[in-house]
Amino acid sequence: MEAPPGTLQEGRVQTMSKRNEENAAMVKGVFCDAYKFYLKYHSRPMEPGMWQEATDDFAGIMKQYGATSICARIMLATFSQLEEETR
Repeated sequence: MEAPPGTLQEGRVQTMSKRNEENAAMVKGVFCDAYKFYLKYHSRPMEPGMWQEATDDFAGIMKQYGATSICARIMLATFSQLEEETR
């Protein structure tokens, strides 16, 4: 079994590959932007115009991350949470 990146394994430190570093940075960005999106809308009354603004922001974040599956899943979960909070 291989040790996680950055841990000692038989006296040496494994490092993440360039691709893994880029993926980790992208995932971090998705989580950060989803959280900012949540904070922007979570306490606001969701009137018809606000839903359109939220939908437009959602689309912008999806476009920023190339509509990756992780972005779609995290953003859908965030949007669903906002919908639940307005009920």
